[in-house]
Amino acid sequence: MTTLTFGDLSFELRPSAKRRTIGITVERDGQLILSTPPQVPIETLEKVVNEKRLWIHSKLIEKESFNPPTPAKEYVSGEGFYYLGRSYSLKLVDGVEGKPPLRLYQSRFELQQEAQAQGREAFIRWYCARLSSILDTQIAALVDRLEASPRSVQVRDLGYRWGSCGHKGDLYFHWRVAMLSRSMIEYLAIHEMVHLIEPHHNHAFWDRVEQILPDFEERKRWLAENGVNYDL
Repeated sequence: MTTLTFGDLSFELRPSAKRRTIGITVERDGQLILSTPPQVPIETLEKVVNEKRLWIHSKLIEKESFNPPTPAKEYVSGEGFYYLGRSYSLKLVDGVEGKPPLRLYQSRFELQQEAQAQGREAFIRWYCARLSSILDTQIAALVDRLEASPRSVQVRDLGYRWGSCGHKGDLYFHWRVAMLSRSMIEYLAIHEMVHLIEPHHNHAFWDRVEQILPDFEERKRWLAENGVNYDL
């Protein structure tokens, strides 16, 4: 299987001599299929994907209805929120001038009452900021080992995906990654960094991942089975 990534979208490439046009399919589980005639230039594929980007995202949103829904957070005192694999209880507090709307303080999250209605946005901003710092450290430790360096590292909403590697060398990570344990973050960082060298999920890719992380299969399996629980 060949995988191509354009920005935050990753596709399984399926070339066929019978095809005369490029087609995009969004599977029920959110997998993206790019069906093409043989030997289409990557620039042409990227152009088609960009033209269809809005349609693709709308279809991915529709597919979410097929996934088991997780209870929506209400951002009230006593709710639990994950950070680095541990659940911390939330407490609503009176606003104090000069303090951020959300902070992790004395082993609990504190959200100012005035920010409750924007609780999800506050948590996403908080996760993005913390994850960016954590990834900087993780990836810096891998640059020399892999002799590869990303053009940029960005944290954003990737829909179903934990991370992706653009063909120009940009790495993308979902803000939800901040909820996972450091061992899972390490696995995801290694996974995307190896894509800088091996773009496709072939034997060479997984062999290189295993060289760095011998227990990657266990971590990969855990993420597939438990990752759905880490969301807002």
